[in-house]
Amino acid sequence: MRQKKNFMHTDLALELQEELEAAQIQVGKKQPEDGHGSGGKKGEAEDDTRSFGSGINVEKRKRDGGRLKEVVITVKNEEGERILGKPKGVYITLEGVDLADNDGKFHEEMSALLAEYLEKLLGNRKKILVAGLGNREVTPDALGPLVVQNLFVTRHLKEYPFARKMRASMAIAPGVMAQTGMETGEILRGIIGKTAPEVLVVVDALAAKTSGRLNKTIQICDTGIAPGAGVGNERQEISEKTMGIPVIAVGVPTVISVPAMAGDIMQSFLESLGDEKMLNIYESWSDQEKYRFMAESLHEELFGLFVTPKEIDEAVKRISYTISEGINRVIARKPA
Repeated sequence: MRQKKNFMHTDLALELQEELEAAQIQVGKKQPEDGHGSGGKKGEAEDDTRSFGSGINVEKRKRDGGRLKEVVITVKNEEGERILGKPKGVYITLEGVDLADNDGKFHEEMSALLAEYLEKLLGNRKKILVAGLGNREVTPDALGPLVVQNLFVTRHLKEYPFARKMRASMAIAPGVMAQTGMETGEILRGIIGKTAPEVLVVVDALAAKTSGRLNKTIQICDTGIAPGAGVGNERQEISEKTMGIPVIAVGVPTVISVPAMAGDIMQSFLESLGDEKMLNIYESWSDQEKYRFMAESLHEELFGLFVTPKEIDEAVKRISYTISEGINRVIARKPA
């Protein structure tokens, strides 16, 4: 099925869903505050459930007074695929303002939450292959290889009693095509054919269209991934259809395109002017309309550029530890 083209370079289903809200396509109604809605005490979950037609369901939850946000988007059918431009499946987004910071307690909380969702997606599957996608030599793209570097690998330990209750895990950082001359999917299919895992977990860096989400968001989905799609360098799809086994993708946005960043700057500029009329007009535009405006305002060569925060080195290291710890929890079957 032909997917909707995303001009603003984002891999996040949440950002596409927010565009739907901004365009007022929503047809469902917010649940009343009856104990399942928002308004709970600090530290308790604050829930919000809504629908987009019969194809998309969105569940939102806040923890610790909004310090940690969870959004679960379920694309249920072809209508949902058409509206969101994403394949049918579940897209989980975990947002934490402290994700890139040196806050051990928060990272432990986030890794436990990540493990909780991974456990649900893995079900009873006991043999997993984890692939850290990306280029280890390029810092914003090194997330996947760094995660693999800190994983608990157990497939070769099955003869030891302590490992028998654990999942049998394998790990690989296959590099990128410029380094190997091979599509990542080709490498993974060869490994899968020889080792027969029950599920593939891929970890990759993503692109966002909102600068405030860089290094602060984790997306988990059960639909696989198209490496490089967010930066306009799409490679072979890695999904159940191409791999022959279920594929769970975990990613963090580390880069933003210049046009998308220019949109953030324009928003801030209009807010600083205090021009409510112009700000309301700009906010009412769709991503495609904003893109056309930027196309008329920016030099063409800027459209192929992507930027990343200056603290990306430390941020990627910290986030990779958080993700690897979350995966290690489900390998060791450590209770939350």
